[in-house]
Amino acid sequence: MGSGSHALALSLLAANGIEPGGSTALENLDAEDASKALFAGKLDAVFLMGESAPPEVMRSLLQTPGIRLYSFSQADAYVRRMVYLNKLDLPRGAIDFEKDIPSRDISLVGPTVELVARPGLHPALSDLLLEAARKVHGGAGLFRRQGEFPAPLEHEFRLSPEALRFYKSGKSFLYRSLPFWMASLANRILVVIVPMVVVLIPALRSIPALYRWRIRLIIYHWYRALLAIERDMISQREAEERVELQDRLNRIEQAVNRMKVPASFADQFYVLRGHIAFVHERLKEEQS
Repeated sequence: MGSGSHALALSLLAANGIEPGGSTALENLDAEDASKALFAGKLDAVFLMGESAPPEVMRSLLQTPGIRLYSFSQADAYVRRMVYLNKLDLPRGAIDFEKDIPSRDISLVGPTVELVARPGLHPALSDLLLEAARKVHGGAGLFRRQGEFPAPLEHEFRLSPEALRFYKSGKSFLYRSLPFWMASLANRILVVIVPMVVVLIPALRSIPALYRWRIRLIIYHWYRALLAIERDMISQREAEERVELQDRLNRIEQAVNRMKVPASFADQFYVLRGHIAFVHERLKEEQS
């Protein structure tokens, strides 16, 4: 047994009340030595897992009289209690059709393999790793159906957003359509440009509104100045005071005439000039 097989075997045995140092003698051997010892009758049972149990080894073991696969009748209970386990079904005849090996469906258990990466792994590399895993391990095998691995299953670690996106829609459009180096460059550019566009579009849309608001403020400013002159016309009766009001009004008129306004504000601009002329007439009437 390898280190992984050894740890898993001890966990399974412990769940059944079998501990090292007890009445059952336990050996820690690699797969080849364990198989030879089983052939020689020196061991009663061996735990084989993953690469240590390829179809050739399984076929050789099962074609030997007196050796058979142990079927976990409680496989469903094992995978419920030990979340890192997965139930594996070996159909009847899967090893040898002619000799009908095994002679019945066998329920096995095995650990679930999880692809784990650091949080900072680039999404493009995540896509490449998952695609490679699908190409290498996605085919049918003795203990799995076509497309069973990799699969979007959560056990001890949460699925990353990039993995969820890959399983739902595959690689992103850029990496499907362009060479990897070009797609990676385009993706980095988009990471910078897209947020800028998202910020700039609302900002650009607000510029005309801000400009209109500024023009209105200027127009309203001169209206407030006109109202102030009209109020002062009532209270100021002396000739010098009237001259001062006339000077103020002239300065307002000159400033308004120098204004540059867009065509959309022409109506308000000419209305303002008309009101200035109206105040001029009133001031002349008061002076006469």
